[in-house]
Amino acid sequence: MNTSTQNLNQLTNDINEMLNTHQGVGMSVAIVKDSDIIYSKGFGHSQIHPNQPIDGDTMMSIQSISKNFMALSIMQLVENNLISLDQPVVTYLPYFRTKNKQQSDSITIRHLLSHTAGLPSNAGIANMAAPNVREIFSDTPTEFQEALDYYNLTEEEIESIQTREDLTKWFEKAELEYPPGTGWNYCTDAYVILADLFEKVTGTLWEDHLKEEILTPLNMKRTTGDSEMVEKDPNSARYYLGEDKIETPFPKNPLSAPIGYLYSTANDLARYLRFHLNKKQDILRPDLVEDMQHPVHIVSEEWRFDSDERSYALAWFTDIYRGKRIVEHGGGQMAVRSLMSILPDLNLGVVVLLNFDGTIHHDICRKVIDIFIDS
Repeated sequence: MNTSTQNLNQLTNDINEMLNTHQGVGMSVAIVKDSDIIYSKGFGHSQIHPNQPIDGDTMMSIQSISKNFMALSIMQLVENNLISLDQPVVTYLPYFRTKNKQQSDSITIRHLLSHTAGLPSNAGIANMAAPNVREIFSDTPTEFQEALDYYNLTEEEIESIQTREDLTKWFEKAELEYPPGTGWNYCTDAYVILADLFEKVTGTLWEDHLKEEILTPLNMKRTTGDSEMVEKDPNSARYYLGEDKIETPFPKNPLSAPIGYLYSTANDLARYLRFHLNKKQDILRPDLVEDMQHPVHIVSEEWRFDSDERSYALAWFTDIYRGKRIVEHGGGQMAVRSLMSILPDLNLGVVVLLNFDGTIHHDICRKVIDIFIDS
């Protein structure tokens, strides 16, 4: 399938037009076709004061796309016969438990990866462990306390979370919402438990493994969990909320990096999608890449967008769009929006990163897909 330069030029015009109502902020977009990155552009600004343009190498928060990197790391342990996805988590983390120990003893690694463990979606502890959590909840004098009350947390609990093991042990107060494997419930905190497991099995800090075994081989030189480095980088984004474009606190939470606190660029994520599409780099066996993309459970109704077939695999959502299988994951928090999507049948990948709130990233991704389906 050949997609003409004219179609891509029209895409650029369409995106510029869609951004007309979002002056000051911006986005970066990259497209992978077969083995090539055929499109990489920035639109608008990465920072308002002073105005700085966004491009394909602008470092941006990717939020829950981070989970995919955690899942890939776990699958590398599977390939090396260090773990089994269907073994109970307590095999590797004997201290992991919930209020009902008998139930939680049956939670497997696959359950955690696929959000089918029964853990509550509103646990909140991983995000509340952010070093700037008080700044995040500072719009009113009572907002921080209201957040604590919402998550049924105390200041002492938050302050006690100093390690990923601490966060795993916190779950002894959690009640499962259904028996493991019988339902689906997006629990972002589960991916810190996975990082704890990874580090106990390997004796290696997850971030070190990520850099050495995934980012460096894929030439992802501008992807990191180091928030201080990102903030200092001259080509990095800030994030702006609402019509008034209020700058939000910088998204940072090193302890919870696997749930949503990695930073990347449109170009780096395009390289990452190229691996998942072509499976040629020596990162993970092709059958295990396929296993990551294989649906485990239909998602709950509020998570469905394109069809009633929307499911969750291992750190990927799967769906059908215009008759084509789509595999994707997005992320969002306050004024951060991110989305990476692949269509295996078309050997196509799309990345859209925003530094403002809204749903335009989904609209643009689908517009790109439409171009390739119709070509």
